[in-house]
Amino acid sequence: MKRIVKSRLDEHMVDLYNRVDNLKKDISVIKNNHLKHMSCSIYKIEKKVDKILWALITGMGALILTLIALALK
Repeated sequence: MKRIVKSRLDEHMVDLYNRVDNLKKDISVIKNNHLKHMSCSIYKIEKKVDKILWALITGMGALILTLIALALK
């Protein structure tokens, strides 16, 4: 098995540190940028779903009142 020369080992360590730094930067970008955009999109979808839900509840309420009115005639 070859022995690693100290200067070569130092190069490997520097390369590993650079890779870790790049990985930290990528994680930071994902956390700060992509998740923020996803949060905004999810909020917009949530508002649309709320509107649809209230429309369905209102429609069902109107239908029930109409059926009650017809049944009482």
